[in-house]
Amino acid sequence: MASYSQCIALFGANGQVGRHVFNTLIGWKEPEFKVVAFVSPTSDFDLSDYSEVKATVERVDLNDATVDDLAVTLASHKVDVVVSTLGRQVITKQGIIQDAAAKAGVKRFFPSEFGMHQIPWFPGEGGYLHPTWDMKIKCLDDAIKHPAIQSGQMTYTVIGCAELYDVHDEPILCPWLEKDEAITKSEYQVQCVGNPDAKMDYSSCADVAKYLVASIQYPERSENKILGFRSDFISYTEIALLLEKHSGKKARTNVTSIEQVKEILKDPSTAPAEFQRGSTFPVDFWILLRYVQGKGTFWRPPGLLHNDLFPEITPTSVEEYFKTLFRK
Repeated sequence: MASYSQCIALFGANGQVGRHVFNTLIGWKEPEFKVVAFVSPTSDFDLSDYSEVKATVERVDLNDATVDDLAVTLASHKVDVVVSTLGRQVITKQGIIQDAAAKAGVKRFFPSEFGMHQIPWFPGEGGYLHPTWDMKIKCLDDAIKHPAIQSGQMTYTVIGCAELYDVHDEPILCPWLEKDEAITKSEYQVQCVGNPDAKMDYSSCADVAKYLVASIQYPERSENKILGFRSDFISYTEIALLLEKHSGKKARTNVTSIEQVKEILKDPSTAPAEFQRGSTFPVDFWILLRYVQGKGTFWRPPGLLHNDLFPEITPTSVEEYFKTLFRK
């Protein structure tokens, strides 16, 4: 176990996963980490929101940053570990970060995964690879086959989870976090495709962040490994029942047919109006995610799930989360 103080460079510290990782890192007691939070120049991320933390902020535009510039910055902070929590299109800049980390002598790299990429199959048809999953698969493959990994100069750890149920900027995927009370005045709608009784892996951002930091603390358990973590194994029918129980409002599953999904994939503009809002993801992506979940294949089999590596991280079930969320 690494008991010395390590310096962790966190890219995307203000993102949906990154902010949870940042909060977990600065609150970790043993070992105590030093954190360099990398955010864009336009981010409102500010350490004045925290008190007495061992952290600094680097504002870097990854669209303009060079490998040499980033390497100098990482070396100046004597960074031991680089964690990428980048998402969307900016994840394509992850290679520059890893090149810079290798040049700066960083020994460990956490590429951004935080999900479960899929190549879905429709009945009687071939695979359908959404551009978002295509991009993530390539970025992950590039990261774990980086020349510094191949030579043994650098190790990697990949943290894979499931869909995240506590993302505040995804109200169509997490309707219990919808801020517009006019939308949830009478009931909550839980969006599904196919079979709402199909069980799936589900994860909490907060749990994933704790799991990641534990894996930094125990490199002997996690270096050069692709790890899977989940917080719950549950169906959308069960989620709707729990939501109704703890929120005090009606909750129902809104099931989209597979035929309608195919039409949306052909032309996303044909999706219902309510599907066109409430997510940072395009509608054809999240509806495809729901399709995989409704097939009952959105879970990691034994051998690909590693909650047991860090038993001190207690997963938060959906019911436990709802109890806290709706506590009066």
